[in-house]
Amino acid sequence: MDRNVEAAITLKLERDYGDQSVWERSRLESVSALSVKHARSLDGLSSCPNLEVLVLVGCEISALSDISGLDSLVSLAVEDSALRSLTGVQQWDLSSLRVKRNLVEDLAPLTQLPGLRRIDVTGNPLSRASQWEVIPELISRGVEVTSSLKREREITLRLHAFGLPFSYYRTSAGFRLGRPGLHFSDDPEAGHPFIEPDEMDALLTGPLESVRKDVHGLFSREDLMWPKGDGEIHGMVSP
Repeated sequence: MDRNVEAAITLKLERDYGDQSVWERSRLESVSALSVKHARSLDGLSSCPNLEVLVLVGCEISALSDISGLDSLVSLAVEDSALRSLTGVQQWDLSSLRVKRNLVEDLAPLTQLPGLRRIDVTGNPLSRASQWEVIPELISRGVEVTSSLKREREITLRLHAFGLPFSYYRTSAGFRLGRPGLHFSDDPEAGHPFIEPDEMDALLTGPLESVRKDVHGLFSREDLMWPKGDGEIHGMVSP
């Protein structure tokens, strides 16, 4: 069992039942919601077979086939992770799916979920077919769709074209850059620099190696860790 999966299950059981040295099967079967961070393997999730809500943050998951034995899932979130494929999503009767800031290109498998009510695919390098065919089809079915707007989506695709599997996305505080999965960071949901679209466009116009170096360098710049004009609040001097 992955140690982070084990830690998540232990925390949940301790909150529900208090400290215990042995997990009773009946108590594992009572777990209906679980949040897991930074797991490099999803081994052990099947020990909670009645999960209905699962949240995976910053995990090394490439396909939904990595999750098995959870027939009761109705809500799934995979965020800031290495998820590439939604193939197999039809194994669940999901009403909600959040896959923010992953590496997903093809949304076609979502058309096989008749009970789907809402999805969030923000920060993924979606294909043209997914953007212009699948998303409109889902909306026509009444699915609430949240996705990146054109500018963020295009920058994300340009980053991937440079061999930088990153996510460029917009929040209420500004535009940010993330590195999904555990390849570049042990804490991939944190440390996302704020950088405006025009600045990103300027960075993505040079030679390949220069672009890669400059983009990677953004994550070590303390002055980009807060929205512009917010530096004094955090004891910093705005550039």
